[in-house]
Amino acid sequence: MVMNIRHWNFARKAVAVMLAAACSIPAAAQTAAPQTPKSQPIPTRTVGLEPGKVIRWTLRDAVIAALEKNIDIEIERENVRIAQFDVESARGVYDLVTTSRIDLNPNKSPNAFVFSGTGDNFVQRDVLTYNFGVQRLVEQGGGNYALNFNNTRTASNVNNFNPQFNSNVNFQYTQPLFRDRKIDNNRRQIKIARKRLDLSDAQFRQRAIEIISRVQQAYWDLALAIRDEEIQREAASLAETQLQNNQRQVEVGTLAPIDVVSAATQFESRRQQVFQAMNAVAQAENALKAMTVEGPNSDFWSAQIVPIEKFDIQEVALPLPDALKLAFANRPEVKQFQLQHEINQVDLDFFKNQMKPQINLVGGYTAVGLGGNPRPGVPPNVIFPEFVGGYGTALKELFINEFRSWNVGIQFNFPLRNRTAKANYGRALETSRQLELQTRRQMQNIEVEVRNGVQAVETAKMRIEASRAAREYAEQQLDGESKKFAAGMSTTFLILTRQNELAQAQGVELRALADYNKAVAELQRVISTTLSSNNIEIRSEVK
Repeated sequence: MVMNIRHWNFARKAVAVMLAAACSIPAAAQTAAPQTPKSQPIPTRTVGLEPGKVIRWTLRDAVIAALEKNIDIEIERENVRIAQFDVESARGVYDLVTTSRIDLNPNKSPNAFVFSGTGDNFVQRDVLTYNFGVQRLVEQGGGNYALNFNNTRTASNVNNFNPQFNSNVNFQYTQPLFRDRKIDNNRRQIKIARKRLDLSDAQFRQRAIEIISRVQQAYWDLALAIRDEEIQREAASLAETQLQNNQRQVEVGTLAPIDVVSAATQFESRRQQVFQAMNAVAQAENALKAMTVEGPNSDFWSAQIVPIEKFDIQEVALPLPDALKLAFANRPEVKQFQLQHEINQVDLDFFKNQMKPQINLVGGYTAVGLGGNPRPGVPPNVIFPEFVGGYGTALKELFINEFRSWNVGIQFNFPLRNRTAKANYGRALETSRQLELQTRRQMQNIEVEVRNGVQAVETAKMRIEASRAAREYAEQQLDGESKKFAAGMSTTFLILTRQNELAQAQGVELRALADYNKAVAELQRVISTTLSSNNIEIRSEVK
């Protein structure tokens, strides 16, 4: 014979009354109900937040805020700007340099020779020098030149001219023929600075992609934490409703008082889970804020962030071979290793060039001019009349170019063993081999990341399907158990168990949805489509 739950409860109470009577124990002592529990309200999160200050964000809003305010991204952006100044600094070696010298040098020395023609026992020379020039290194070919315009004005008691003006123009050019002709240290530094500028730009893009991916992860973590808090509050509300139902049934005598205590215990347990969920929301919100504010004094810290993006399933159908091809073509790390190889190639070219002998072709040209006024007492026939005059005469004679000289020659310089250049070249060769190994290792890491990323998306998608079915079954179980309890065919323990199972199933489904969106974001990172997938264009700062 089958006895239903209600009949069993009735029989159990009857047996208890009979035992109490037999033992002469007052019935009131046997039937006294435990103290009626009272449910406590669940507060909302207020620590560090201003009431009513709410920011509702889409995923793109969070990403844009990070790109504009994230400190790490701004640091990388400054690195690019610093690299730009490094390029300008390296190119500055080829700027035209002007030189000048203005010098006054009075000199009075004793004169012991009576027949010197001065009539004085001293020689007086006051020399004024005013020279001007330009010099420059030539980037094409590695040569250098210097052009100087030199002038002196000499007032003397011994010269035939007083004052006497001397002017000359001198031009010198040096051209390397072997070492330093194709590449020298200056051109090497410019090439390296430009490559490092490209490298810093690639590092900036990599950092931006990483930050965007982390913001996406933090966004979905916050959305998950908020939704999980709602689930825990709903579970606590169900437990509170069950507690109130049990209290009413105890009052009418259809339920034992201990069932009220069981429901109250479960309610308090779920309140604790709500508080833990509230703390998880605060931590997730702070993690997102840390990547989207400009500093610790931002008013943004006191605002509540509410993600409004839905947990939609974005279908991603990307075969593994295509994903690997995209990753190898687009990953900034691949570009960085390529640039490091190019920088090392510049070193190889330079150090190989330094092993050559240094043979320079040098040449020069000089034109001079002379002018002055005869010193009193100097016979006119001892002075050529074309030089009589002032500074203008000296310039005229200079530009007539009658008095000129030139030179051309070869300079040779070569260490007998040249160990420094050979050692530097050998080191550059070993660095090249090391970079090749590092590139291979990076490619392997990228392949592992892409394979894991594709697998994570597929697995997360399957988890969504399974967790959704589990949640639907948990809803059906709770609904059926509630109907059985209303008919007196179930217990409070089973009702509370089904409620817990439903809350867990809802949390698992929500976690699967969040993990799927996070897996998609991670896949976008590993194949380097994060920027394009989020419709973000980062303009290169490389000029």
